[in-house]
Amino acid sequence: MSFNFLQGSTLETKDFILDKQHAYIEDFLYSNSISLIYSPPKQGKTWLGYGISTTLAKRDDIKGIIYVDMDNGLSSLKERAIDSKFINHPKIEYVSRAKIDCNALEYLRKINQEATAGNYKDYTFVFETTKDFVDTDSKSQSEEFMKIMMNIRDAGATVIIMHHATKAGRTISGVQVFINSPDNVYEMIQKAREDNKLHFMLNVTHARTLVKDVGVTVNTDTLELTKLDEAYATMSEYEEEFVRKGKEALKKNPSGLGQTELLLCIGYEKTDKTARDTLEKFTDKFWKRDKINKQRFNYTSI
Repeated sequence: MSFNFLQGSTLETKDFILDKQHAYIEDFLYSNSISLIYSPPKQGKTWLGYGISTTLAKRDDIKGIIYVDMDNGLSSLKERAIDSKFINHPKIEYVSRAKIDCNALEYLRKINQEATAGNYKDYTFVFETTKDFVDTDSKSQSEEFMKIMMNIRDAGATVIIMHHATKAGRTISGVQVFINSPDNVYEMIQKAREDNKLHFMLNVTHARTLVKDVGVTVNTDTLELTKLDEAYATMSEYEEEFVRKGKEALKKNPSGLGQTELLLCIGYEKTDKTARDTLEKFTDKFWKRDKINKQRFNYTSI
């Protein structure tokens, strides 16, 4: 056959010598894949994106991170001190809606124009958030968005998409393509918040690769991403609120509080057995207990 359209476009044996996927973040993020992360608004997706990006930027096998943010305005970024914490990293290019000369979908199409074979190899793209690029309830727009994501991946990139849950809570918003097209889909749950740390569980809801539920912590001062302390990963909502209030109470009382005083500050009576058991469960994890006498203990923050 001598058809012109076949030249260079048909498969050969050498095309099946594929690069092995690398575990960029063990059990969670693999090279040359599309990962979609969803949660309700205001749960910390941006901070998670920054933590993932700075972690990847340390790797020798990654050429660069292209962070495409069509969600946050410059004033919001300034409040987070992104000008000093993030954008000056030599491997990170930060695209803001404040700097582009077209709408978000048109900018996405520009990226797609350069998504040719191998052109994005060893680059990571982070897109925040889908609703700021397209109407996620529009089948045609959403399909175009995900088709571009697949083109970027097929050009060699690793793609991370930040997406929203429905207003009702823990269900992915938009049309079915956001579930079917990514390689891996994670539900992000914020487990707890400290002064400069956010704790998350990333639970797998759909997967094509060998990924698992993982817990991570992002330091909002350094943007460092670390493994979530197991104490946070297994906490119930009751325990999360208990610990948060307990830590706040002890922070306000650095010299410490007795058991009855601490329980009252958290909102429980000293006769509440569940509260006493919870206080005991997290002793030596979030607070320490010193014996004053036979009947009195003093709790202080760790």
